[in-house]
This record gives sequence, structure tokens and C-alpha cells, in this order.
Amino acid sequence: MKKTTALLLATLVAALVGLAPVLSAAQYHIEVVSKGFQHDFWKQVNLGCVAAGKDLDASVNFVGPASESNISEQIEQLSNAINKRPDAICFAALDREASLDLIFQAGAGKIPVVTFDSDVGGDTGGAVRAFVATDNQDAGAAAAKQMYEAVKGKVASATSAAPVHIGVLSQDTTSQSVGDRTVGFIKQIVELCGAATTSVEGHVKFEKVIASAKVVIDVGIPAETIDAAANTIAQTLFNKPNLLGIYGSNEFAAKAIVNVNETLNILGPGKTVGIGFDSGSVQVQAVKDKTLYGAITQNPFQIGYLSVKTAIQAIKGEKVSNIAVPFFFYTAENMNQPEISSCLYE
Repeated sequence: MKKTTALLLATLVAALVGLAPVLSAAQYHIEVVSKGFQHDFWKQVNLGCVAAGKDLDASVNFVGPASESNISEQIEQLSNAINKRPDAICFAALDREASLDLIFQAGAGKIPVVTFDSDVGGDTGGAVRAFVATDNQDAGAAAAKQMYEAVKGKVASATSAAPVHIGVLSQDTTSQSVGDRTVGFIKQIVELCGAATTSVEGHVKFEKVIASAKVVIDVGIPAETIDAAANTIAQTLFNKPNLLGIYGSNEFAAKAIVNVNETLNILGPGKTVGIGFDSGSVQVQAVKDKTLYGAITQNPFQIGYLSVKTAIQAIKGEKVSNIAVPFFFYTAENMNQPEISSCLYE
């Protein structure tokens, strides 16, 4: 009788255990250190990272500094990520030079690193396995081509006595992605307008001053990554004489251009041509109402997803390589096309 009772109890317990959900930890743990949370772009990257973790059995911890000018905070976050001994790290560098020592430290600890959006560049001793991002120089050049098509008639009639101006508002000089978009735009617009008669002025990093220029590219970079500083630079660029167009190299810069224009009202059809980069509610609305001529959009969700996916492949010892995520130029006319609308975040 006792044996029968024990057998029945054992059978009941086994049945209950079989019905209970099996709770297990994720197979991989990945730390993601981004540039921040303050822009809609990074929120979309985060969603992509989390989605990849869910699909590929990885726990993902996503962090970033309060401001994209707070390099020291990001470096501390990267250090904390390494100290957690994760299976891999995904990292978007605010400052390449400042992060290199820690990247080497991750490599020494056999923690594979996948950089995204902004690479650290140079020799990392094999620590960085792949880079996932938009081809930012190509994207900047694409924005320049759109700008030139919109203003080329006025460029052709410009003279050295009354040169025309094109403004460039760039967030900073330390981020690879923003820098590449700025360089790509400037190089392409100079080529299209004519290198012999186009002067680049305003910031020592990009300057190439041409005497008696017919076209002047004015580059403005705020001292801090805060709205007030960006608005001041946008105001300065808007005050240039014979301003044909103005370009903002990311969501932060484009937003400043749109906000300052609310007072000045000089952007729009038949007026100064505004072109932005990225998406976000302010910029999307400005394109919808044609305050902005258009903007480049990346696919931040895919950048996040592919970064985590690539990190997991690196953990497994699989061969990985850099990934260039497609970008699009969107306008009021094409922004509802499925391949574009899926990349717009508001």
C-alpha cells in the first residue's frame, strides 16, 4: 500500500512538473553601449536590439549617456559593460580615441565587440569583429546631390562679387558617423559646384578657403550637444547672405534648423532649401509640410537588430564582416512608400 501511494504521488508530481513552464536563462548575454536615448533614432536602435535578443535567445542590456556630448559618461558605461564579462559588446563610439584603450581591454578579455553607427577605427588588435552602419559618406553625398539639383540654377548664375552660400550644421567633430556625413556632403557639393570656385569655411577641420569664390559652404558646429547651442549656430547660418540651402547632418541638427525656421520662415518651396538627416517627429512633419525639401533616413531598427545578430555570430566563432545598412532620401511625395515609411520613426 505504501509503495502504491508513493508511486501515485511520484506520478502526480511528474505530471505537474511536465505541465509547469520551464524557466531558463537566455543563452547569450550582450551589453549594448549606444550614444544615448535622447533622440528617436536611438530608441529605434534599442527596439531592434531587443527584438534580435528575443529572436536569437540573448539577453540585451542597452545603455547610453544622457547627452551625446557626455563622452566621459559613455566611457564609464563601456568600462562597466566590460566588467560584467558579457558574451559580447555592441558599441557606438562618441569619441574614437577616448574608447580605444577599453576596446583593447575587451579584446584581451576575449569579449568580441561589434561597433555600430560610429566605428572606433584603426587597429583594435582584433577586438572589433564587425561594424554595422549606414555608409555615412555615401549618404552625405546623396544629400548633397539632392541639394545641388534644387539650387543648381542659382549656383550657375553666382559671381565672386555676390557669392551664394550653402550652410552645413553638424553636431560635432568627434563622432565618426556625423563626421562622415558632413565630409560626404561637403566633398560632393564642392565637386558639383566646382572645386575651383567653391570655398569651405567656418571650421578648421573642414576649411578649404578659395579666394574670390562664387559658392561658399559655411560649416557650423555647436560647442555643446544641446538644443540652445545648435539653435544659435542655425541662426548664424540662416543669416548668411544669398543663402541657397542648409543641411543638418543628423536628427539633432535638422531639428535645430526646423525650430529656428519657425521664427525666420525662410525655408520652403521657392525659398531656401532645407535638407536633413534621420527622422524623428519634428523632421518628419517638416518634410510633410515641405518646410524641408527632404531628408536622408537610415534604418535604425535594422542597425540594432543586425548588430546583436552579428555579435551572436561572433560569439559562436562564425565569420562576420561589416554591414552597410541601406538608406533612403525621403520627400513629401515618396515618404509613404513602404520601403521608406518603415524607416521613419516618430
